[in-house]
Amino acid sequence: MSQSTAYIILNILVILAGCFITACGIYLFVNGLFHSIIGFVLGIYYLLAGVCIVLLEIVFPQKLVNLFGFYTYWFGKGALISLIGLLILGNSGFFLAAGIIVIAVGIVCMIFHFLLGCPRPLINRSVERKPEPQGQHA
Repeated sequence: MSQSTAYIILNILVILAGCFITACGIYLFVNGLFHSIIGFVLGIYYLLAGVCIVLLEIVFPQKLVNLFGFYTYWFGKGALISLIGLLILGNSGFFLAAGIIVIAVGIVCMIFHFLLGCPRPLINRSVERKPEPQGQHA
């Protein structure tokens, strides 16, 4: 398998994980609206996180590279996805399955950090991480 094929497969896996996170967010948002404020807030959190993961996987604007530098590495991407997967884990079948799938995708990303270079978004594959200038502090 070539390196570009591995990038595309991992991008698709991360998009799948983002879709699971979004689905959990929609479910919790709708149910939490009437039952508990915690479910409502977690639903919004999962919804925003899932949509952002999917969008950043498709296109990663250059302006966001310095703000989300950890997301330009497979390990940072995998750690974020695994953390969200741990939060999703629940007693019901859907949340348990979604949490396990999301955690597995995160672990795969962290493993591939040591085997592949930096990830690229699906559409604008020319985005590269720019090093910060030395000697300038905000």
